[in-house]
Amino acid sequence: MNCSCPVKCLPLLIALVLAGLAFRATADAPPAPAAPAPAAASLITNGGFEDGIVGWGTYVPDESKLANCHFDVGSDSPHSGANCARLQTDDYGRFSVGGALIPVQPGDHYHVSVWIRADSAAQVRAKAPGFVIRLHLSQGGADAAGGHLFIAPGNRVTRDAPADPVSDSLPTTWTQIEAVVEIPQGVDSMGPGIFTWWTKGIVYADDFSIEKVDASTPATPFWQKGGK
Repeated sequence: MNCSCPVKCLPLLIALVLAGLAFRATADAPPAPAAPAPAAASLITNGGFEDGIVGWGTYVPDESKLANCHFDVGSDSPHSGANCARLQTDDYGRFSVGGALIPVQPGDHYHVSVWIRADSAAQVRAKAPGFVIRLHLSQGGADAAGGHLFIAPGNRVTRDAPADPVSDSLPTTWTQIEAVVEIPQGVDSMGPGIFTWWTKGIVYADDFSIEKVDASTPATPFWQKGGK
């Protein structure tokens, strides 16, 4: 820089100093945080029952056919949105509401969740869980060896049969049942279902979802009888 008059050059010097300070501040600033990853989309269609019973079917075992098991969709204080599922039996019984099969591979991890609440008059038969998520495991169109996966209240994960109950009744306020499950060997599809299990009365369910998560996400340990 060639300047014969210090007074005239002073503004230019000040501008250069300030520019250098600004450059250094920018260089020393921490990197901006990465944008959060978008939430995984649920693999269940109409899991909030906003489209009524579309995409859902019922299964009633022979021993419960006289219990008048009934599934519909109502607007009785849903967990979210305008609707929720309503599963009702006139006597103690068990039946399921199931959706379409989801293709899977052994080792895949999935976060499974549903919100439930029971009517205040609902009853649960002694030693029964009252309600479970059942994941119907298949291989080549047939039931997979080893049985299906169950998630019971208390987030108890088992295979082939539900866990023991955590209580002799179901919650009457919206309560989440959730777990991360790993697809076992010999399975190529999974059918999502919610199952009232020896309940009399009405149980509501809402926001049923299954989301694939990274395989590094720890799976919920299997519940062991006598454990917690």
